[in-house]
Amino acid sequence: MSKNKTQTGISAPTFWEQYRRKPLGMVGLSIVIVYVFVAIFAPFLTPYNPKQILLADRIAAPIWFRSVLPKYDDAPSTIRTTLGPDEWAVSEATGGRLVAEELEGAAVSVIEFEPVLKDEVIPEGEAALLEIEEYPKEPEKSVVELSYVVPYSYSPPKTFGLTFNYWVDASSDSKTELEFVIETPEGKQYNLWGKSYSGTLGSQPARIDSRDLTLKQRLGLTIFDDPAPRVFSSKGDYRLLLTARSIPGEEPTRVYISNAEFYIPGNVHGLLGADHMGADLWTQLIYGTRISLSIGLSAAAISVAVGTAVGIICGYLGGVVDEFMMRVVDVLMAIPTLPILIILGAILGKSVWNIVLLISAFAWMGTARLVRSQTLSLRERVFVESAKASGASDAYVMLVHILPNVLPLVFAGMVLRIPSAILTEASLSFLGLGDPRVATWGRMLHNARGFGAFTTLAWWWLVPPGLAITFLSLAFVFIGNTVNEILNPRYRERS
Repeated sequence: MSKNKTQTGISAPTFWEQYRRKPLGMVGLSIVIVYVFVAIFAPFLTPYNPKQILLADRIAAPIWFRSVLPKYDDAPSTIRTTLGPDEWAVSEATGGRLVAEELEGAAVSVIEFEPVLKDEVIPEGEAALLEIEEYPKEPEKSVVELSYVVPYSYSPPKTFGLTFNYWVDASSDSKTELEFVIETPEGKQYNLWGKSYSGTLGSQPARIDSRDLTLKQRLGLTIFDDPAPRVFSSKGDYRLLLTARSIPGEEPTRVYISNAEFYIPGNVHGLLGADHMGADLWTQLIYGTRISLSIGLSAAAISVAVGTAVGIICGYLGGVVDEFMMRVVDVLMAIPTLPILIILGAILGKSVWNIVLLISAFAWMGTARLVRSQTLSLRERVFVESAKASGASDAYVMLVHILPNVLPLVFAGMVLRIPSAILTEASLSFLGLGDPRVATWGRMLHNARGFGAFTTLAWWWLVPPGLAITFLSLAFVFIGNTVNEILNPRYRERS
C-alpha cells in the first residue's frame, strides 16, 4: 500500500487536484481562510478589548452613519480627556498655587494654600491691644481655580461625566471647599458638584454623571430632564473649572487631586457601533470568531474521535458489544438534544468548555453509525484477513488497517460537524447559557435581544453576528460536501 494512499485509492495530490476543481469547495475554503485570518490577527484588527465598556454611549450607531445619514451628520463621537498637572491651567490663584507631585508612580495635582501667620511682635498701646482682641475678624478665603478648555463641535450629547479622587492634608482649624463648574461658550456656568470639609480628609471619589438624580436636583431639573443637552447645547469652547477654596489654619493646607477623566460618550462609534454597556461591537464580532472556531473544531474533533472509536470497535468485534453499543446509540439519538443541553448547561454552569463537552457528548452517534457500517465492510476485505492470519491482534488490525481506511469518511464527517457545533453554541448562548465573560456571536445576539436592539431597531447589532454564523456554517458545509464527494466511495462510483 502506498504511503500516501489508503484503500480508497486517493493520494493527497490527487485529492487536492480534484478539490480545487469544485467551485463550492473553493468558496468554502476561501471563507474559512478569511475567518482564520481574522481569528489569528484579532488584536491587530481592533484597538479595543472585548471586555472594555463605556467606550461610547449605549447602543451607539456606527461612525460611518455620519457619511450616509443626515440625522448623524454632527453626532458626537466619544471625547475622553485625562486631566493631570500638565493639562490644568491656573486661571486664578489667591493665597495658593498648583504644584505637581508623583505618588506611587502617578502624577498628582496638588493645590497648596499658605497658612495664616499671626504677628509675633505685640504692638504697644491700647489700640494695639484692641486689634489683638479682634484678630482675626473674618479670615479671607484663599482661592485656586483650575481650568481646561474642551472644544465641542457636535450636536448635543446624551450624557457626560467626570471622575477623580481627592484628599486633603490640613490642620483641624482649616476649612476647604471644592467645586466643579462647566462654563459654556456664552459664559453661562453650571455648578455640577461641590463639597466642603474641615481639617484633614482621607481619599474620596468624585463621580459626576449627568444621569445622576442628585445632579439633576442640583440644577433644578426633574428626573425626566437630561442635563447633557442643556449644558452642551451649542458648539464652541467649553471651560471645565475645578475650584478649591480654603480658610487655612496655622499649617499649610494641601488639596490632592488625582488625574481626572472627563468624558462625553459618543452617539456614533467604530465600525459597528456599541452595545448597551458602551462596548465595541466590532471587537466582539472579531473576537467571537476565535471562540466559534475553537468551539466548532474542538467539539467536532472530540465527537468524531469518540464516534470513530465506538464505530470501529462495534463494527470489528460485533456480537454483544456491537448490539449493546448500538442500542445506546439509538437511545441517545432519540433524545431531543437541545432541551437536554439546556438542562445540563444550567446544572454544570456557564463555561465555554462545558458547552464543548456537552455538544461532544451528544454529537458522536452519527459518526459511530457511519464508521461501523464501513468497518463491517472492511473487516471482510482480503488485507484484513491476511493480517489476522499472520497473527495480528485485534487492536493492531483496528489501528493499522481499519482506521486509515475510514479516515476519509471521518474527516468529511468532522467538517460537517463543525457548523452544527457552532450553531448549538450560538443557540445556548442566545438562551443565556453561554459564558458571560466571553464574547461570542450567540452572546451578542442574547444581549441584543435583552437590552433594546429590537426596540431601537439597532440592526448593526443584530445582523453582523447572524451573518457571521451563517457564512461560517455554510463554508464548512461546502467544504464537507466537497470532501465527501471526493472521498466517499459511493459518491465516486456515481460520478
